[in-house]
Order: sequence, then structure tokens, then C-alpha cells
Amino acid sequence: MDHVNQTAVPENWNATAREYPQRNIAQLFEGEARRRPDAVAVVFGAEEVSYGELNRRANRLAHYLRKRHLTPDTPVGLCLERSVEMIVALLGILKAGGAYVALDPTYRAERLALMLANAEVPLLLTHERLRDRLPDYQGSLVFLERERAEIERESTENFISGAGLDHLAYISYTSGSTGVPKGVAIPHRGVVRLVKGGGFAEMNEDETFLQMAPVGFDASTFEIWGALLNGGRLVVMPPQTPSLEELGLALRRNSVTTLWLTAGLFHLMVDERLDDLRGLRQLLAGGDVLSPAHVRRAVEALPDCKIINGYGPTENTTFTCCHLTEKNDADAHTPIPLGRPIGNTTVHILDEAMKPVPVGVTGELFIGGDGLARGYWRAPELTAASFVNNPFSEMGARLYKSGDLTRWRADGVVEFVGRADDQVKVSGYRIELGEIETALRRHEAIRDAAVIARERRHGRKEFVAFVIPTAATAVPSADELRAFLRRTLPDAAIPVDYVAMKAFPLTSNGKVDRRALSEPEKRPAPITAPPQTNLEHAISAVWRDVIGHPDEIGVNENFFDLGGNSLRVIEVHARLERTVHRSFPLTALFQYPTIQTLSAFLDSKGNLGTDFAGINERALRQRVARAQRQEVRTRK
Repeated sequence: MDHVNQTAVPENWNATAREYPQRNIAQLFEGEARRRPDAVAVVFGAEEVSYGELNRRANRLAHYLRKRHLTPDTPVGLCLERSVEMIVALLGILKAGGAYVALDPTYRAERLALMLANAEVPLLLTHERLRDRLPDYQGSLVFLERERAEIERESTENFISGAGLDHLAYISYTSGSTGVPKGVAIPHRGVVRLVKGGGFAEMNEDETFLQMAPVGFDASTFEIWGALLNGGRLVVMPPQTPSLEELGLALRRNSVTTLWLTAGLFHLMVDERLDDLRGLRQLLAGGDVLSPAHVRRAVEALPDCKIINGYGPTENTTFTCCHLTEKNDADAHTPIPLGRPIGNTTVHILDEAMKPVPVGVTGELFIGGDGLARGYWRAPELTAASFVNNPFSEMGARLYKSGDLTRWRADGVVEFVGRADDQVKVSGYRIELGEIETALRRHEAIRDAAVIARERRHGRKEFVAFVIPTAATAVPSADELRAFLRRTLPDAAIPVDYVAMKAFPLTSNGKVDRRALSEPEKRPAPITAPPQTNLEHAISAVWRDVIGHPDEIGVNENFFDLGGNSLRVIEVHARLERTVHRSFPLTALFQYPTIQTLSAFLDSKGNLGTDFAGINERALRQRVARAQRQEVRTRK
């Protein structure tokens, strides 16, 4: 029940105006390059690149791109793995006046095709080794290694693009209920307001940020530009998914001080590698509801680190509200609040008539201010439905209708209550149930589909699909439907269970009654190949606990078909290493996704050290040696 005290919301709770530079991202970076040209800007393994060198490399690319008729507001595709070259490409596109559209190389070609079709990018920057992962593309493909000689002949002088704060900086794709991903169009102003006037975290030359989020995920906006527009140091993680041990090693070896983690990964690090977080000064977590118990452990164990709950939809440039947690926040029965709006951001909690609700009363959160997206790329109807006129501000101002149900606390802090629609957060990503349903209906054997989300251990969410087959067709198997969906949906959106029905229960107004859809009965399935060896039983036990599987798992079952995803892989890896008393690379869990193949791999390889540790050891020695050589040259 809502805690109602009928107190009106004070106006000063939205008094968030702060000064910030009226220059675009490229200009702000160029200012840092002039101020400290020899300071380290980016670290990637053994490679270190100074601000001056990074600026010169990005300028060459900007001049090259401008010759390809790139103008302000032109979207440019970017399909690159994490690397220094990826950072150069981002800067080069922005310096030339364009906007980057990140295409994750791990996505399947069909999903990338949907994004490319919507964005209509005239240019796509990539590497030849990634060509096979891309769909057919009618624009100009730029293979950076092929064009390297030509790019290096270009000028190293700063390029004046004419792009202003309201020109496009990037397009970030999120789940769309129609089955087509929505491109959120973010201007330079949103990014600059985030990292130069936000007021929620320290961002300066003393901070070292870790860059681990995919560039298509808006947490990367904070990681990359929070560092590079404030003279900080950006440590770029290798492109593969790191194990918890590898993440901890990167934090310690590179003296990382500022870190962003999704809620799920934060919980895992607190459970498994809490000591690896002790060098941090700022730890931001979010993307989903934080566990109060994990926050309490982190606050108590990390007295020198600020633990910040960061909340915000992509449509408002990464963060909308932030909350610096304290010990009294983390009681086991009280959710961690979203916090207060950051600089140059306003929030309004409104009823169905768009009127403010009193303190303690639940309403929908509407967001305003300088972080707002321009809208959805090439989708005016969707934009009009979500970005509405702001009745509390001057003419022309807008509010974003977030769909999040919230309420004000008496101290001006916003609390999260739930969702007003069918959107679900999984591993930090927004998933629309409608997108999964639309994808299922594309299968020739499915006439209709409905999807529900259910919670498992630690609040983890997974999906159950209910399908009505076409009359003349047999019901496809779960494996067939999973394979079909993986062509166009991210792994986090793939349902774990599939239930065939003749008809859906309906509400009084004729809509599908999701509450009446019951989960499938968990009947013990006959196991054709149960675990036999001690190692197989150990792997099965870890899988069952992490996934929440009620029955014994056959040795030929695929981990990812049972509900495994990249976050669960990380947890399985940490627990298996501890259970079997041997070290092995996390990539083995992707290569050997059944108990039988993984057991055979572990038996054949014995005690395995991860390549990552060796790479980092060599990188550290090379950096030390380089610094010593530089010191000798300076003395001479």
C-alpha cells in the first residue's frame, strides 16, 4: 500500500540547473588534448595512447571521412570490437560531424540487418575479420586495415565540423514492441550534460575508468566520455567476456578508480570477488533493481568507495537519477531508491491526467531536461507517443514518458515501484515482451504468441512463451523455436520454456490475460544420458543452482537452451573453478556448452591458467619497461 501523506512536491526538488560547457564532444576532447597532450588517454593491454596521439589519429580519420561526404547528423555504422581503434573511430566520426551507430559484432546478422535498415547508414566502419558477421549491406564498407595507409596520409589538424550541441552524437538501439529495434537519437548536449554537469560522480584527470560495456549499451557513454572529456584515463577491456577473476585482475593491475557494473554483475562481484573492488573510489551499479543485502555488504566492506545506484533510460542519456548509498539505505526490507535527479535533469511523478501526485503516492515517472533524446530515429509516431509536451516548462520543452512507476519519499528521493507496461530489464538490457511475441509470430507454424517474465533466484528474470500453432502444422520443438528466435533477438530475450495452447485467456476488454497464463508444469523429464562421473555431477549441480533448474540435467543438454546467458556463464565459471579446484578460460563454457563436452575438456586439460592473466602480466612488464626507457630519454 502506498505511503500517503498528501504533501505536495516542493519545486526545489527539481532545481538542478548547473553550468556546463556549450561545446560538442569533439571540441571538449580537443581541449583536453591541448591541455595535457602527453597524458595517457587510453590503455589497452600493453598499448598506451596519449591524448595528443589519440587526437592526431582521430583527426586523420575525420578528414578521411569528410571526403566520403560525411556531414553533421549523418549516421555512421561502427562494427568493431573493443580496442584503441574503436575509440579512435568514435572520435573520428564525431570530429567529422557524424553520429556513430554501434553494431555489436556478437549480434546475429538478421538483427544487425534490422538495425542497418532503420539507421540507413551510408558508411560502415569495420574490420575484414568481422565481415562474415555482417548482413548484406548496400552502403560503403570501410575496412579500416585496408584504408590505413590512405587514412594516415590525412591531416592531423583538428577538423571543424560545424556540429553543435543539438546535432546527433549517436543512435543507440533498444528493444521495440513491434519487433523492430528502436533507435534512440542522442545529441551532443545529452552527453555533455551527463559528464560535465551531472554532479553525481567525480570525473577529472585523477580518475581511471574501465571501459567494459558494449558501445551499443549506453553505459559506455559514461565510461568513455566521462574519462576522455575530463582528462581521465580510460582502460579498455579486451573484447571477450571476462571472468570475474579477469575483471578483478584488470581493476587491480590498472588501478581503476571508477567502475560501472550492471546490477547482476555487481551482485556477483560482491559475492565472489569483493576484495577486487577495494581500490575503487566510485562504483556505479544499475540497469536493474539492486539487492539491499549486496549493497549493505559493499558499503560495509568498501569504506573508501562511493556506491552509487545509477538509474536512467537510454532516452535520457544514461543517467536520470543517482543515489549515493549509505548503511541505513541497505536494510534487508527496504529497496535501494533511484535517488535524486542529476544536474540539468527534471523528474515529475504524474497520474493518468498528467497531474503531479503527492509525496508517497505512486505515479508514472516523466523525465525532462537537457539529457533528452531527440526522439526515435525515423519513427515519428513512436516519438510522439513517448516524448510529450512538458506542461511545467516553457513552450517547446518535452518530457519522456518512462513507463516506470515511482513515488517521492518525504526527503525528495525517488523510489522505484514497478513497470506500467510489458517492458522487462534483463542483465541491464530493456526487453519488450511484444518484441519476443512479434518474432515468434514470424514462424510459419505459429499463429499467435504471448510471453510472460518470471523471477528466479536473486530476482533474475527469464521468459516463458505461450504459442498457438497454426491449425495444419505440428507444434515446433523448443529447440527449433530457440534457434529461430536467435536470428533476430539478443540472447537475453530468448524464452526458456514454450507452452502450446489452443487459445489464450482474455480479459473483459478482449486482451490477453497474462496473469491467467500459468507456468508450465515442471514434470521430471526422462534423462537419456544422466551424469555418470563425479565431474559431470559437479558440473550439473552448479548448472542447476545457477539456472534454477529443478531436475537432474542430462549430459547432452545445452546450457544456453536451459536458460544460460552471458551473466550466468560468468557465475558458473567462478563456481566451477572453486568446485573442481582448477583454473580454465571462461571461453571454454561457450565452446563446450554441454556437461559431456565440458567435462571431457576439463579432464583432458587438467590445471589450466587463463590466457588473460598472462597477457596482463606481459602488458604490465612492457608498460614498466616503456616508462623506464622514456625516463632515460628524458634525462638525456
